[in-house]
Amino acid sequence: MGFPGRMLALLAGVIALHPAPVLAGQGAPAAAAPAAIINDLPILGLAQVSIKVSDLAKARHFYGNVLGFAEAFTILDKAGRISSLYMKVNDEQFVELIPVETIELVRQTRLVIQSSNLAALHRIYAEKGLQPGPISIGPDGNPLFRMLAPNGFPLDFIEYAPGSRQTRLKGKLLDAKRISGRLLHAGTMVRDDATKAFFQSLGWGKLLPGGRGDYIETPATDRNLETKNPPLDPNDPATLGQYTREVHGAVYHFALEIGDMHAAREQLKRRGGYDDVRLRAAVGNNRHWLIHLFDLDGSRVELMSRDKVADDIPAFSVMPPGPPAKPILATQRGVYPWP
Repeated sequence: MGFPGRMLALLAGVIALHPAPVLAGQGAPAAAAPAAIINDLPILGLAQVSIKVSDLAKARHFYGNVLGFAEAFTILDKAGRISSLYMKVNDEQFVELIPVETIELVRQTRLVIQSSNLAALHRIYAEKGLQPGPISIGPDGNPLFRMLAPNGFPLDFIEYAPGSRQTRLKGKLLDAKRISGRLLHAGTMVRDDATKAFFQSLGWGKLLPGGRGDYIETPATDRNLETKNPPLDPNDPATLGQYTREVHGAVYHFALEIGDMHAAREQLKRRGGYDDVRLRAAVGNNRHWLIHLFDLDGSRVELMSRDKVADDIPAFSVMPPGPPAKPILATQRGVYPWP
């Protein structure tokens, strides 16, 4: 079926379903929010993370020169100004930068999930009582629908269409300069029971369907802050505002998979002019090497090693500065042994 025929089929599926509109703060009805995994969801994985930035030129430097992602395309507003800039991670995954005049506490604007059959996915969620919004065509040329969590956070579902901006770039802009070629997961803040129930009702389980291994985290807080040495004290009124800002920046994050963490750290030091504390590589509770890097607005990019570390290396152990060497072992849980 060609693109016009496929779009007619998609829209016909929407008309047949007559879904109720989704309102801000409205999630799944309590009676229709099963926590069980829904079999055969036509989902491929995480497609996109969208982030507000206060200075597009500086954001271009960080995401383009430091992280090494190529500029894929831009979306312009009616005045001809850039309303969003897409940076390409791989053929299926993108980071969208949205320039704004004022940066708020929450800089993440949406997460986008890729579907292999959007009409079928819409039908499944509608039948489960999750009230997906109508399917429409986005400015990038792809059909999508939106669902709002009870806390108001937007979750979009997209199917890449023939002729869309992303599809036309298949096999292109895959430069070796990329610090990573895979968007592994994204995190969004969830602090209320209704939003927890909403994410459970989506039927994903621990990993998104599709076999890529992508996943969504829903933490209420995060201790991986931008200010590393000395750490901010949440009980100090003088630093409470900055602490709150950094917690939000840490929670609303995305993670990139790294093959060689030492090589990635040294590359980032050269590209970004960071010191070793700023790029402290340490073992997480998940047994992977982690680096927590922040853009100029305080949004966190987590770098996670593909392979786990040896079992005899405790969590919070640190990769020493300089050439490859044995880790500096943590002696107290929750405390980094360096610096």
